[in-house]
Amino acid sequence: MGKLDAVYGTMDHLILLVARIADFGGKDQKRKIRAAEAVRSQRNSEPGLAQMNQMSPTSRQAGPPAQPQGPSPMQQQPPMYGMMPSMGPVRLPNAFMQDPQQTKRRQSSPLEDQALEAATMEAEREWNEIRNALDVFEENLGPDYQPLSPDHMQPLSTPFGPALYYRAYSIACVWALFLTARIMSARLHPSMPPAAMVAAGVAAPRTAPWANTIGRICAGIQPLSNTTPLNPTHGAALMDSCMGLFHAGVQYRDAAQRGWTITKLRDVARLTGWQTSALIASGCERSWMRAAEMGHGPPYQRTMNAAAKDDRVAGRSRDPVAKMYPPKDNNDRRFIKVNPGTRVYWALGILSVEEDMQGLDLED
Repeated sequence: MGKLDAVYGTMDHLILLVARIADFGGKDQKRKIRAAEAVRSQRNSEPGLAQMNQMSPTSRQAGPPAQPQGPSPMQQQPPMYGMMPSMGPVRLPNAFMQDPQQTKRRQSSPLEDQALEAATMEAEREWNEIRNALDVFEENLGPDYQPLSPDHMQPLSTPFGPALYYRAYSIACVWALFLTARIMSARLHPSMPPAAMVAAGVAAPRTAPWANTIGRICAGIQPLSNTTPLNPTHGAALMDSCMGLFHAGVQYRDAAQRGWTITKLRDVARLTGWQTSALIASGCERSWMRAAEMGHGPPYQRTMNAAAKDDRVAGRSRDPVAKMYPPKDNNDRRFIKVNPGTRVYWALGILSVEEDMQGLDLED
């Protein structure tokens, strides 16, 4: 590992480390959902909130009823606060009543709380081991894996800063994937929310330098001319760099960085024929639009390629009825049934939101 003539060995070690991070995130997802449910149940069980929940909507809007002054028939009737008399206590329809079994499952016992606390401590211990493994990996990358000095590379200005060049495209891909692993581990910390998009926003201050460096590395891999034919090694490096841009791109907020990312991802699809790159660009745009709708990012206008053959890139639907209406949001589960090709947006490890986590069943 760390040898110039055996970059493939270094990449093998890194892929195993990335697989370890992904396995940890998948196993810890169930614990995070349980912890989030415990926090919500604790908030709902607070005395003030419980009293507010027990009050009827009429009593909250109209205030306390007047005190009776005598046993007159009019005052013995239910109080009336509006144009229509009250019909007494309102019974919730059966369709909206909570399932007793579900309520029983959500009520945690002291033993379950202790088990959750123990699981959290175990997750933090395992996460620290992964972080130490990342540190050890970085320390074993020798001087041959460091960026070239400005004297040995052509200066190229990008929205992320000067482009970074390495002795080989494969070394640049190693660094891009390593920084991606750093971003993944930060977003999968045991204290992070279970939804990937929410975790990306929370961890953004810490992962911002890594995401910015990924942009500089990918800029050094990009060809200087879009008309020059690519050799297989260069084309493979372009395709490998797309995954790093996907993880880093979802947290970009600068308009110039977003525009550069979408342009280069589509250039990779055009130059190499690897259309997954165009789908990654579309996924990044969907994440920026979703973040703007949630108030967690600047507004973004999607730039769809209407001439693309792939419906997912062009924003088309294969359902004739759907063409009569605006495109549905990617969080609408019915959209998957209408157009299975849009499953690219269900990269839950990167693009999931809170609604996805609430409907996710990890028992299967």
